[in-house]
Amino acid sequence: MPMVAYRADSFYTASTVGKIIPINVARVEVVVDSQSGVLSDSRPFAEFISLAIAGDDASAQRVKSRLPQLWHLLQQAEQGEAQAGLRTTVGFSRNGWQRLFSAPMPKNLVDFTALEDGGRSFPATEGDILIFLKSTRMDVNFRLARSLTTLLEGCTRIVEDVQGFNYREDRDMIDFVDGTENPVDEERAQAVLIGEEDPAWSDGSYITTQRYVHDLDSWNALAVKQQEAVIGRSKQDNIEFSAADREPYAHINKGKSTDAEGNEVAMYRQNMPYGNTIENGTYFIGFAKSTEVVDIALRKMIIADAEGQYDHLLDYSRAVSGVIYFAPPKCFMAPQN
Repeated sequence: MPMVAYRADSFYTASTVGKIIPINVARVEVVVDSQSGVLSDSRPFAEFISLAIAGDDASAQRVKSRLPQLWHLLQQAEQGEAQAGLRTTVGFSRNGWQRLFSAPMPKNLVDFTALEDGGRSFPATEGDILIFLKSTRMDVNFRLARSLTTLLEGCTRIVEDVQGFNYREDRDMIDFVDGTENPVDEERAQAVLIGEEDPAWSDGSYITTQRYVHDLDSWNALAVKQQEAVIGRSKQDNIEFSAADREPYAHINKGKSTDAEGNEVAMYRQNMPYGNTIENGTYFIGFAKSTEVVDIALRKMIIADAEGQYDHLLDYSRAVSGVIYFAPPKCFMAPQN
């Protein structure tokens, strides 16, 4: 990773009458060659589009030939919608990479591993290309998403198109604050961006995605103290319980990635609530310099340990998708390449 310098990453919010109000925040964005959506802070609205390339070789060639135009549309939109704080990311799964590029595959780009234990399941699902858009305006995301999917129409199929939104000041739909322990500033860059471990892909990042569907009726039937025990922090004021006071099955214990010595290994979660009254949940999207970081956390969540403990949040939320992507650095995505 190159020497870092910092610039302010202005966060914007949109009022109900559509005015864009800049808010001064302490967080900053590292000036590197990563795509704009990788390190930047979250926005009130996001769109997550997963695409499958049609099975014939001609379709793969058509997709490849249109990638320069796709990149141009993204850059044009970011400049034109600067007031909306638009940030974008494109990623490719292992299968997508093999079908589109002759360049060596990033060392850690693997398929998502399906996991099952005790009736709980993390499925592996299809997806060759991920398009991740975030801004302060849902209509900005939608218009760009429409342009991009139209560009790839006929040679790809939309697997999922999930529109996320900010819910009650950064809370999930289970009404607990999400993303509390995300790294910031240089720590974020160190956790997310590939460096010397794979120098050919410096400033790229791996993305693990899962879509979760919540059972809010069952969750809301729990007393607040029961919900807090499942999460491991207080609901109203978002105070983390001490290790001595946390249940062994608490999400705050099971949802972290740790090394062999038990030290936490950071990732950057850009999760968003999504849905309506028919179906709703969380779109999990975790960025890290290695796919193993998120994989360790997922295994801790779903697979019961020697004492039979797993993440009890999975009793109220089930995963319905799972894909790993690689977001190349901008120098690879630029049309001249």
